[in-house]
Amino acid sequence: MPEPDLVELRAALAKSDTEIRLAVERRLAIARRIGEAKRAAGLPVRDYTAERGVLDRWREELSRVEVPPERAETLARWLIEEAVRVQERLGETVVAPARATDILVVGGCGLMGGWMREFFRAGGHRVGVVDPRADPQRALGYTVHTDLERAAQDADVIVVATPMRSAPAVYRELLKTEAEGVIFDILSVKQPILPWVRRGVGLGFHLTSVHPLFGPSARTLSGRNLLVLDCGDPRANLRATQLFASSSLTISELPLERHDGLMAETLALPHIVSLLFGGVLASAPRPAGELYRSAPTSFFRQAEVAQLVASENPELAYDIQTLNPSSEALFDRLEKTLAGLRKAVRESDRATYHRQMEEARAILEREGTNRVGAHGVGAPRTEQDLSLGGGKGTHRTAGPYTPPHVGSGGGSS
Repeated sequence: MPEPDLVELRAALAKSDTEIRLAVERRLAIARRIGEAKRAAGLPVRDYTAERGVLDRWREELSRVEVPPERAETLARWLIEEAVRVQERLGETVVAPARATDILVVGGCGLMGGWMREFFRAGGHRVGVVDPRADPQRALGYTVHTDLERAAQDADVIVVATPMRSAPAVYRELLKTEAEGVIFDILSVKQPILPWVRRGVGLGFHLTSVHPLFGPSARTLSGRNLLVLDCGDPRANLRATQLFASSSLTISELPLERHDGLMAETLALPHIVSLLFGGVLASAPRPAGELYRSAPTSFFRQAEVAQLVASENPELAYDIQTLNPSSEALFDRLEKTLAGLRKAVRESDRATYHRQMEEARAILEREGTNRVGAHGVGAPRTEQDLSLGGGKGTHRTAGPYTPPHVGSGGGSS
């Protein structure tokens, strides 16, 4: 039987747990009221300056009771994410456009095409779709077009949301029209359309390019990124940016030529590493469950990301690798880095091994610090969140919007 004082102490601990729960409830209720105030003022859910203040406050307060700063930060991150979750449930104010725009989504019945279609529809725009899968009898709130040329000439904005390998044919047809509206794609890799974009700019079409760095399962946009890629037409860049300005996206503008190189590192590289991780494990059969019963924390963290990546659309993943001209150089760097690690281990070269660990730590720490301002506090919530924008550019957090849920899974295009 436990000693009486131990029973009393455990009861006191349980009482403290109840007090903590009640404090969390109070905090979430206050967070909800803050969310209502933000919504009324037309402000985005996330305020990264305020979030940084919460992190600093918890680190300082818990250091007084000798809680390590990384544990204090973990608790603070959880509280922040729960507050964001409560505020996102309220929905964000859709800012009605000053003038409704006629937007044509080519491929508007695909996963990301459908997401774009509903995003613009919810924003008060008139939306049309060109897609062989579209059924006029089932189209709710949008118009189905069968003549691309006529629909393009009547549109203020044309969004190309087809699969990457189909997009060049769409551009070829668009450049035969007299379309005066802004044209942009949402492809994950831009190489397939580069010749057509350059030709279109030369012919006087208003062209830009967009990359939403999230998948069609995204229900809310706070903490997510979108790239607007400059093709040499400031008017087109501005128009594309304005279309997403009533959302909580963080919008970055970059030159089109830099896109695919960045995506090799931020989109293709996580895919490759995850497939390597899973492939190596699959190459050595073992009893079911043995790995997970024997694994440390680092394994579980890596396995979680790898499982998300391996569950993605395989055709999209394949195109992300094979259509990106930077993939070959990326594989060269991977092979060089792996060879260096293998040589250091084989030759017991402690100094080289330590140096590679330090180089990895330094770059990840630097980029992780930048992520707090650009992507939000805390770990990525989905595989799509792993593919962040980066490099020099204009970074701006747009206003509020909660998109509808269209489909599930898939990547950005």
